[in-house]
Order: sequence, then C-alpha cells, then structure tokens
Amino acid sequence: YFTAEEDQVSGRQLGMGKVIPNRGAWLELETSKRDVISVKVDRKRKIPITVLLRALAAVEDAYEEMPLKEGNDEELLALFETVDHVAEHPYIQSTIERDPTKDARSALEEFYRKMRPGDPPTFDNARDYLTALLFNPRRYDLGKVGRYKLNQRLELDIPLNKRTLTKKDVIAIVERVIRLNNGADSPDDIDHLGNRRVKTVGELLQNQLRIGLLRMERVVRERMSIRDPEQLTPIALINIRPVVAVIREFFGGSQLSQFMDQTLSLIHI
Repeated sequence: YFTAEEDQVSGRQLGMGKVIPNRGAWLELETSKRDVISVKVDRKRKIPITVLLRALAAVEDAYEEMPLKEGNDEELLALFETVDHVAEHPYIQSTIERDPTKDARSALEEFYRKMRPGDPPTFDNARDYLTALLFNPRRYDLGKVGRYKLNQRLELDIPLNKRTLTKKDVIAIVERVIRLNNGADSPDDIDHLGNRRVKTVGELLQNQLRIGLLRMERVVRERMSIRDPEQLTPIALINIRPVVAVIREFFGGSQLSQFMDQTLSLIHI
C-alpha cells in the first residue's frame, strides 16, 4: 500500500509505502521532511533505502536484468533519474548523503549490523541473511493474490508463481514512493474492499499445518544430532505431537471455533 502524510510545517505530502506479505518480513518505507527515504525491514531499526538498494547488488534472485552491479552512487542516481528529477527535492541524493556505505559489500554488512546488532557482520553471513529474509520461498511468501496485486500496482509482469520479492519489485516500490512525493501518483485507500481479501478456511488450516511441520522438522533435526546414526529409525525420529497440537489449537481456539462463537446470543437462535 502507498499512503501520504502531510508535513505540518511545509504542508507537503510525504509518501510512504508498505509491503505486507502472506508470510515473512514486512517492508515499510517512509519519507522524512529532509527528503530522506528510509526503510524498516521486519519492523526493526530504520535504515536509509540506499543501504538496502546497494546490498541488493550483492545477492541473487531469479531476475538478473538489473542495472545494479556495484551498488555505487552513480548507479543509484542513474537508476532513478527518470522519476527523481525535481531539483528542489532530490530524494536519492539526500538519502545518499545520510548513507555511510559506498558499495554493495559495505552496504550488506551495514544492513546485517542494523538487523542483527549482536552478531559480528561478515560478508557471507550478511548475504545469506538477506537472501533468506526476502528471496527464500521457505521464509517469504507474497501469495498468488499478493503477487498479482503487486504486479498490478507496480505495473510489472513477473509470473504469479514467483511469490518472493525480486529486485525489480524493490526498485519499483522506491520509484512509486518518489512519484508520490512529487505528486505524480495517488495514494491507496487501505480500507477499500478492493485492497482486502477474505482468507478461506483451507488457507488458515494450511498455515497451521505448516507451523506444525516446521516444529516437527526441528525436533527431528535435534534428535539426529544427539543420537547414534546406527540406531536411528523413523519411529525414533518422528514425533507427530506438534502437528496434532496445532490442528487441535486451530479447531479448538481459533476465530472460527464454535467455542469462541458461543459468546454471541445470535448463535443460539
């Protein structure tokens, strides 16, 4: 969703963007009154958007037709020169001035340092972390409807079965925020029913099953690491209790449960 908030001092409309996946880290972009565009990934610390854009040059996704190769200032300015052309408000240039990094490698390590402040940032760890955060289907899923709506809003033609974010998505989102700041685009109404969707019972149950299977996988991995390989058998490794527990929780305590609905007087009529 793209929204705009009015600056109380200048009266300008400052653009904001939010990507909410079906599963995975949220992306929240906002513009400050000093023309700096920043992003919060997974609701954590705010970083300049140029740090994330530079870091994308060091990771791979399924679509590599992208002009970001080194992640330097010249590439970033050339990438957005068609939309960031208002001399009074140079958003990318203002953000670069607040950006302590100058290339893809340093940006990747800075991104990892901000997201995981306790861990020592190394290039390999940071690259694996960013790849898993946004480009790994096990960790990130827009859903078919999410991919369709993203393509529609950003005017992209990425296949519907590509349900993770791509570099083209991130660049197009930043372009939309800049256009919103310049008055060339209109904000979305998040309360409009066209921007909302009803989840089916099958989808909700599928999400619960996925949680149960992931817990069962973790138990299997733990048992494989502590037991003698010669004594391993499927019965000794696999415990179905996590899956049974989440299914019982879904039918016994979810919003669709009859036990929850019995507080409504209309249920008994």
